[in-house]
Order: sequence, then structure tokens, then C-alpha cells
Amino acid sequence: MHEFEEKHPWVWLVLGLLLTMLSYGIFNTGICAWIFAIPLIRYVNIRKKWSSIILMLVGMVLVANITFFRLVKDDPDIMNQVFCTFNGIRIWFPFFVYFLCRYFGANKIVSYFAFPASVAIAEFFIDNPFVSVMTSLSVSQFWNLGLMQFASVTGVVGVSFIVTLFASVANYVWEEGLRKETIMVAAGYGLAVVAITGIGMFSVEKITTLDQTVRVATSVENINLLASDPSVLNKYTGSDEEKLLQACKDVISERAKQATQNDATLLVFPEDAFGCTEPSADAFIQDVQGIAKDNKINIILPLLRLPVEEGAKQKNTLNFINSNGELLNTYLKNHLVPVVEEPTTQKGDGNTPVIEIDGVKYTYLICADYTSNSYAYNGREADIFINPSYDWKAFQYFTSYGVQARAIECGFSVLRNPVNGNIILYDVFGRPLHMQNVMNVHTGMTYLDIPKEGRQTIYGTIGNVFPWACVIYSVVALASGFVLKAKAQRS
Repeated sequence: MHEFEEKHPWVWLVLGLLLTMLSYGIFNTGICAWIFAIPLIRYVNIRKKWSSIILMLVGMVLVANITFFRLVKDDPDIMNQVFCTFNGIRIWFPFFVYFLCRYFGANKIVSYFAFPASVAIAEFFIDNPFVSVMTSLSVSQFWNLGLMQFASVTGVVGVSFIVTLFASVANYVWEEGLRKETIMVAAGYGLAVVAITGIGMFSVEKITTLDQTVRVATSVENINLLASDPSVLNKYTGSDEEKLLQACKDVISERAKQATQNDATLLVFPEDAFGCTEPSADAFIQDVQGIAKDNKINIILPLLRLPVEEGAKQKNTLNFINSNGELLNTYLKNHLVPVVEEPTTQKGDGNTPVIEIDGVKYTYLICADYTSNSYAYNGREADIFINPSYDWKAFQYFTSYGVQARAIECGFSVLRNPVNGNIILYDVFGRPLHMQNVMNVHTGMTYLDIPKEGRQTIYGTIGNVFPWACVIYSVVALASGFVLKAKAQRS
């Protein structure tokens, strides 16, 4: 076997890249996430050469351009491929750190732990839209509820650490052979995983009863459907924009009445459900305030405010209107989608709103905002997190599973209500309480009873201590390699 490896090390590289493709992106598979790094680390162990690690980088970029294709746009686009390439570099980074540790002679055990530590570093610190929790390896573990509870302590990157540590342990045993020390390491890791998963499952409490919930009405509306249907607009008079705004107000009024009749206290719409030019926006919001007051319903109103001045940027907003018709907050999207939104949309101020209504605290972010490591965390005191969104076919399950991590980390229930995606509700432990595919469904209502009491998590208290600890560890591991190599050269 060893002779074959020496002659054909590329076999491990190819196998590892194929498994990487099945661990991330549109092909992600839970079991592959545990094993994809085993052949790649083995490849590094056999070929401790710069040319080999660069070849791995080229392979990772190719894999990322396949598995993350259409993550940002449905059609091929140069900027989209740049984004995919960036993802490939991020996935490759931990292998590069491990390579440096071994190349400079760091202790084997130290080097093997530096690999999962660098996975956590890459997932946390390389943070632009969709490169945080969305493309985290932990997303592939959404089904393992016990293990996912570890995110309530370390943040979601801790789950990725545990998963990728398996490859390090496997290679350590492979490299050193079966002996007392390696068996103890493997057994210790196995016991740790069992304990973490068991404690996680034990900590998940029973499903809450209806007297501990608040009813939320989520409406599936799309302004593009109204704008493209002449039979709808022909019922109104005035300019095209006036017709469209009147149609929008009628939709909101009808949904508010339905929500009230079904005992809902909050009505939410998906991202970009409504839009108008900037000069008409304030008057439109005032009309919706009147609808909220008349129906005694709280409304989270998404409104795309379109500029009329040349060169100005649009504003992607959420407006929280209480049942008294008061506008409590206007929120602008912060984590803008590269390629699609960033060039044309004004970025928000970075603050995460928390609004208390009848003793229940709500926080809300628009679509990709939740992927950031900071925006959801800043709203952790809330009981319920609302995430109006706009998805597409290749993207809908990334978001459905990725948002689970924020519920577990911060201890709030999460409702993600998109256009073209999955309406999904998680409780504070990340259990899916409801999932509904609304791809190509552009009108309708869903009523959800959401647990109204959040929980305090360790992660919510200590914050991002774990990824910073991984940084310190990796730096020390690399430094130890330099020191050992310098000593060896002097002796």
C-alpha cells in the first residue's frame, strides 16, 4: 500500500476532491463531511512539497466552481465564478496551515489539531455574504440535532471543528499505526463525540405547548406577479405606479383581515414583496400603518425603495408597524449579496433591531443578513427571529438548513419566510417545526404557532471565544514548527 501511495499520490488527491464536492454546496452530504479530508491529509503527508499543496489549491478552486455554481446567480457570470473561486481558497486554507505545520516540523499531534482549528478560522473570519454559516461544513450536519447543540457553546464553527477533527484522528492512527497511544487518541475522540452528541440530545427539552406560543401569519406575495398581471392593475385608475401601489395596499389589507380572523398577532411578508419609488414610499408606509391600526395587527412590511435620481442606490427595507399603527423601526439590509445587490443597494447601519410586543421580543434581518457572524448574534436577546427572504431553486435548501445554526447559537426561534424557497420554522434548539416549499408560489397565507420564549445560551454569553482560541492555537502550532526547524538546522 505504501509503495502504491508513493508512486500514485494523486489518487488520494482526486478522491479527496470528489468527496469535498459531496461535502459542500449543492451536493453536500452529511457523511462525506466527516471523511472528505482523510485522503487529502494523507496526500499532504505523502507529498510535503509546495507544488503538491498548490496543485490541491487548483483542484479546490475547480471543485468550488462546480459545487457552488449558481449559489449567487442562476446564470454563468464572471463575478459569480470569482466568488466560487474564493470559496475554494477558503476550503483549501486549513490544508495549507496543516501543510505548513508539517513542512516546518511541528509536532504531529499539534499539527493534526491545527487542521480543524484552521477550518474554524476560515469559516469564521473569512466572512462575506454566503461564506459564513451558509457554506459552513456544519450545514451538512443539520440532521444531527445532538451534535448541532454544540453550536450553543462554541458557535457553529465548533461543529465544523468536531467533524473535521475526525480526519485528523484517522490520519494520526493511519500514520502511526495501531498502538497504545493512537488507540487512546482515537478512543478519546470517539468518547468526546458521543458525549457531546448525547449531552446535546439530553439538553433538548420537550416541544412547547400552544399556550407558550404566539401565532404569526406569513404571507407569500411577490410584487413582480402583480406588476405583470394586467387583469389586476386594470381594476385601478391613475399612473402605473399608482395602480401598483393600490393593488399592493389591497393585498396587505386583505392579508391583515385574514390574519386577525385567524388570531395572528403578527403579519410578515417576504423580502421584496412590495416596492415603489422613493418619493412615494413614506405615503405608502403611512397607508399600511392605517391598515395595521384598523385591523389591530402588527406588520413587518418589506419595501424596496427605488431611487429616481441617477446614480442613487435603492434601499431594501423592513418596516415594523405595531397594532396601534406606529412605525417602530425601519431596517436596511446590511449583508448585501455580491454581484446581485452590492453594486446597486444602499447598505444599512449595521445595527440589529429588537422590538418588544406584548412581552415577546422580536428581531429581524433580511435574507443573507443572517449569514453574517455578527448581525444575528447582536439580536440574541430576542425570543423570535424573523427572516424575510428571496431565494431561488439552486439556493433554497442552503438557506433552510443554514439558518438552523442561528437558532441554536442564539437561543431564539427562527422563522424564515421567502419568495421562491422554503418557509421554515425552527425552535430554540434548532428543531424544524414547519417546512413548506413555496417555490413558484406567489400568493397565499400560512399560520404558524411560534414558541415565544427564547433561552440563554453559553455562546450568547461568551461570544466568539472559540474561533479566537483556534487562531491562537494555530499561530502557536506554526511558531512551534519554525522553532523546531531552526533548532534542527543549528544542531
